[in-house]
Amino acid sequence: MSRTAIVKLRPAASDDSTMDWTKCLAVFCFCHLQLVTSAEPPCVVDLQCAECVPDNMPLVSALAAAHGDEVWLSCGAGRLLAFPLRSSLAARCEAGRYRVPLDGSLRHLLELGCQENVFEDVLHAVEHCPPPLVGRAYQLQQENSSIRHLATVCFDEDRAVATFARVSNAPANALRLAPHSDRRAPLTLFGNFNSMFDSNTRHVAEKLYSDDVRMNRRLRELFKYDKFSFAEQNLTAAGLLSGQYFDDQNARVADFVSNKVAAWGSVASGNLEHVQRDVAKFLKMSRPHATVDVYAGTHGNMSLRTGHTRKEIYLRGERFPVPKYIWTVVLDRAAGRGLALVVLNDPFVAVSEIREAVFCESACARVSWLQALRRQRNYESALYGLAFCCDVHSFAAVARELPAALLADVRAGRDGMLTELNT
Repeated sequence: MSRTAIVKLRPAASDDSTMDWTKCLAVFCFCHLQLVTSAEPPCVVDLQCAECVPDNMPLVSALAAAHGDEVWLSCGAGRLLAFPLRSSLAARCEAGRYRVPLDGSLRHLLELGCQENVFEDVLHAVEHCPPPLVGRAYQLQQENSSIRHLATVCFDEDRAVATFARVSNAPANALRLAPHSDRRAPLTLFGNFNSMFDSNTRHVAEKLYSDDVRMNRRLRELFKYDKFSFAEQNLTAAGLLSGQYFDDQNARVADFVSNKVAAWGSVASGNLEHVQRDVAKFLKMSRPHATVDVYAGTHGNMSLRTGHTRKEIYLRGERFPVPKYIWTVVLDRAAGRGLALVVLNDPFVAVSEIREAVFCESACARVSWLQALRRQRNYESALYGLAFCCDVHSFAAVARELPAALLADVRAGRDGMLTELNT
């Protein structure tokens, strides 16, 4: 009976039902093709993974692209390593790699690097950074040969540590600098000496700050005969300017070694990170309403109590000190307000020493935008880097590294404290 039923059904099938079946088959094939296509891996650029990108990573139009999407890669004013005559090219994402129409090749991102870094850390004139301090600029030389300055640094070559660094929340982090020339003139004898000294400092710093294991082995060797107990604390390289302060790929300039200092691990991952996260969020939220400048630097040398005396920590000779304080100053000049955020880089500080270490009346509890820092009140813990908030004038009276001239537009006292987000 079942066979008869089937036989009876077959003649009943019309041309329309055959067309419906064809349509269903076409839809099935299309959906299957979509499923296969969407299953292809995307092209993702992980800038946090040094082994996953070229040594001289190009600028890209997108950090993530779906299979089949076009991506532009640019070396600014430089040239691509694989294509020496070109400064930029288009490629299509194909299963996690890049199809280059120029020669039809399918290449891994690692094969599409630039001949040089598109970002530069160069000697440069910086306001309020007089000799013997040395000015530096983090900049991008664009394809049309114009230069965009992303940050400036005032560096103390004698001590091998930044005095202060500056970044802005202006569009694309473009700093407005005093009129100057970026043309590279032939160096004078004195200028050539400065360049050689700078090159040596950079080489030593890169070796020191690129390897935490080596840095801590040196630290323990320095204090081996003092029998100091580090209680499992280790030093790590921390940035004064966080990569979070910059837009998108500009964040790579925060990796320049002149931006690095030695911080204790629990401090770097504790309140220093919380301060930088809050400042980064403040910069982004303020951008539609105001141009805000951030200055960051260090103050004092951290020391350890060995017996009845204290011994300052220098990681190489009398240079590369471990700073006692790592500070960040946020300035909204148009509003006449600012705030100094200070982190004590000393997890070993005794309770009896805290009153002297906190050199202003802290206002952190009144700053509404310090959400990460104030969470669980860990900013009061020395282990994570005791943090306190000062009005900028009181701060500058103690920390001379911040030029007082920068505060001319900021009102004194509580009225000049940046405790609320201006909207």
